[in-house]
Amino acid sequence: MRSPRLERFALGAVLALGAVALAGCASGSTPSSAIPTSSSNPTPGPSTTSEPTAAPTPTPSPSSAEFGEFTADELVTICIDATRSGFAGDVQFDSASSRIEHRNVSPDWLVLVPAQTAGFEGEAQCTIGGTPSSPDIGLSSASIERLPEDQIQKLIDGKNEGGDR
Repeated sequence: MRSPRLERFALGAVLALGAVALAGCASGSTPSSAIPTSSSNPTPGPSTTSEPTAAPTPTPSPSSAEFGEFTADELVTICIDATRSGFAGDVQFDSASSRIEHRNVSPDWLVLVPAQTAGFEGEAQCTIGGTPSSPDIGLSSASIERLPEDQIQKLIDGKNEGGDR
């Protein structure tokens, strides 16, 4: 005859292994944002034990992904509006390839929007804080060249914002 204690232990071990296996499968299936960022803060969803529903769960799109009080689209539009006059009249912005980074200092967001102008592969570069209705633009630059990664990191850290490389 088996001990009830041993049976409970064996059942608990099997359930724990099953939970670990399921958690490992779920962590590899998270969708990525179309707008690259250096870090993401996943928000835990509610856990339920009810039966699964047939309707798919909506996933946030780049236009609805939040960056503080902003959406990605709002940050990109604010940066484009702040820098458009610094480019030649033929400028074409590539909003879909924008990059938004959370900064370690204020303003909170570094926004980089690729742009083509006068035959150059340029970039609109902004630091933005505040709110969507009252944005605080700390830096706005219309550049005919893209920032190197080390300079981007300096801007994230709040160092060397005077434009020196």
